[in-house]
Amino acid sequence: MTSTTPQWQFLQGGGEMGALIRSFNWEATSLGPPEAWPQSLRTTISIVLNNRFPMFLFWGDDLLCFYNDAYRPILGNDGKHPAALGKTAVGVWPEIWSIVKPYIDQVMAGGPAVWREDQLIPIYRNGRLEDVYWTYSFSPVADENNQVAGILVTCTETTEKVQQLATVVEFSRELKKQVTERTAELAASNLRLRRSNLELEQFAWVASHDLQEPLRKVRVFTGILKKNSQAPNELVDKIDASTARMSKLIQDVLDFSRLSGPGELFCPVDLTHVLHGVLTDLELLIAEKQALVQATGLPVIKGIPLQINQLFTNLLSNALKFSHPGRTPQVTITACVGEPQELLAYPELVPDKKYCILQVADNGIGFGQEHAEQIFNLFQRLHSKEAFAGTGIGLPLCKKIVLNHQGSISARAVLGEGAVFTVVLPYE
Repeated sequence: MTSTTPQWQFLQGGGEMGALIRSFNWEATSLGPPEAWPQSLRTTISIVLNNRFPMFLFWGDDLLCFYNDAYRPILGNDGKHPAALGKTAVGVWPEIWSIVKPYIDQVMAGGPAVWREDQLIPIYRNGRLEDVYWTYSFSPVADENNQVAGILVTCTETTEKVQQLATVVEFSRELKKQVTERTAELAASNLRLRRSNLELEQFAWVASHDLQEPLRKVRVFTGILKKNSQAPNELVDKIDASTARMSKLIQDVLDFSRLSGPGELFCPVDLTHVLHGVLTDLELLIAEKQALVQATGLPVIKGIPLQINQLFTNLLSNALKFSHPGRTPQVTITACVGEPQELLAYPELVPDKKYCILQVADNGIGFGQEHAEQIFNLFQRLHSKEAFAGTGIGLPLCKKIVLNHQGSISARAVLGEGAVFTVVLPYE
């Protein structure tokens, strides 16, 4: 078939993209051969190919992609061209899918067209992820049944204009810069203040509950001993256990509060060396549980040694504590370099920094995924202290350590099968 065949006349011309569309194996897609395409699609493609304004078309349930020669330079070199042609939208645009999908859903559902001006939407081109500004519109395209079957995207890149405007604003050196810096400082101070207020509320709660409970028991049992000189040793054991629990609570609270103090010096930290030290500290517990701990690929990062040691200690202790009674505990620690595409899933990270992704996986009792955020809240427990010892501070302390290092921590688990804690830390 050629463009001179009557069924293919809508593909006449169109430059490079017209030729690529004519030579593409459409029978391998959900659209089938062009001679079977609906007239609405033929008409729209003819408009796109013969227009000198950058245009992109999503079509059908799969949102297959078309674009014209005017759009081609936007894709840059070593990027998506020509592989984007005929592919699904989500396959072509994974890095911006969370941004454009709501617009696509709105238009495909019969909603109004979308218009945005000078919006930052980073795309992968020229061999890397670039910050690109756009002015664009998402418009519905109706089929023969007057149903929305596609979306026509008309757009222009405005990166140069935005950068030029930013340069002009920058020249207008020094007062605005000072105001901006001061505003950022105030915002950071306000954030710290809000966090401190929340932590103070949590401390107030624990002071009136958890910390008071052991003291109440001490007073009660001591009173019994005073009245009954023949009191059994069991009461003395209970007093000892209660005071020990209070001591542990106070120590954990002190550890947590120290993380809010003045910053410590960052230096190279060998995670393999840290792990060896932690394993030595926990060797009795590991032997008691007959646990197997494996680690691979742990790098050297720039961090606060004491805090990184606390992080590993708490994560490993947590994995060993919540082991499954029916199987041998296994803990696996892995590390890898965070690729740019992976790091997009962590918007809280600092852009353009190199990160490593650590994972601590166990085969313990796990937990319901609905509790994945709750476990990092101060003094929050999923189990009673009778079932599992602890103060509810270990994982919040881990989170605070990671935040001190400008990183990220999250968890996923399956109840009864185990948990995986993912920690993202900067290399430097």
